[in-house]
Amino acid sequence: MVYHEEGPVLLARAGLRLTQGRRQLLEVLLRADHPLSHQELLEASGLSRVALYRALDAFRQAGLVHRIEAGDRLWRYAMCSCGHSVHCHPHFTCRVCGAVECLNEVSLPTVSLREMGYRVEEQEVYLRGICGKCSSA
Repeated sequence: MVYHEEGPVLLARAGLRLTQGRRQLLEVLLRADHPLSHQELLEASGLSRVALYRALDAFRQAGLVHRIEAGDRLWRYAMCSCGHSVHCHPHFTCRVCGAVECLNEVSLPTVSLREMGYRVEEQEVYLRGICGKCSSA
């Protein structure tokens, strides 16, 4: 995923106040090439647990990041290009190395069940198998 805007611009567009902690976290997420766990974000950002949780919550509500649970009970976070918390792409988990990837180049259809009386608030598609790196090894 390529972002052409600086972190402060993304925060301003999302209506979020620019703080040192949010800037640090955003820089980590923008540089990441895969979704990161809480522990990875703590280590890379240098934030306290409380500051990290608050910043991630604000980023999720603003549609800057999305949260992924890949079947191992660990939440991972990645930048979101669609601007809302409903996943716009599927995620892949390698059963050999455990890597979790956003498949940004694959679009998901929007599902509406309003005619049946349901309101979809979140949709997730997870694919599991063997990643390219593991299958070529």
